[in-house]
Parts: sequence; C-alpha cells; structure tokens
Amino acid sequence: MMPRTTVNIDQPILDELKRLQKTTGKPLGQLMSQLLAQALAQQEQPESPAFEWQAQAMGQPHVPLEDKERLYRVLDS
Repeated sequence: MMPRTTVNIDQPILDELKRLQKTTGKPLGQLMSQLLAQALAQQEQPESPAFEWQAQAMGQPHVPLEDKERLYRVLDS
C-alpha cells in the first residue's frame, strides 16, 4: 500500500498533469510519482565538468597544405 499525502500545486501544473493523465491513461498519483522520481534522479546526477579546449602550437606541417595532390597521397597512405 502506498502512503497518501496532500500536495498543493499550481493550477497550470495540475492542468498539464490532467492532460498527461488523459494521454497516458495512468492514474494521477502514479503519474505524479513517476515524474517526481525522474526529477529527483536528475538532481542526484553530478554535473559533468565543462569541456575545456586545450590548444597548443604544433609546429609547421610536414606536407605543404597548398599541394593538394601531395596532401591527398599522405592522407591516403
């Protein structure tokens, strides 16, 4: 048996929940439990660190980039 509780929610949220209830056919309590579980699971996941691009000088190219044929030969080998 699931515990019962009273929750105060804003009318637009309730309207959206009822719309979802009609499309999914799930009871309102079950739908709310699933959505809250998803929201709580997202909060528990640590944020991934921001990607930092590390650029560095690589020197001069070994193949002149203006020479397309030579460049293609190197890439194809």
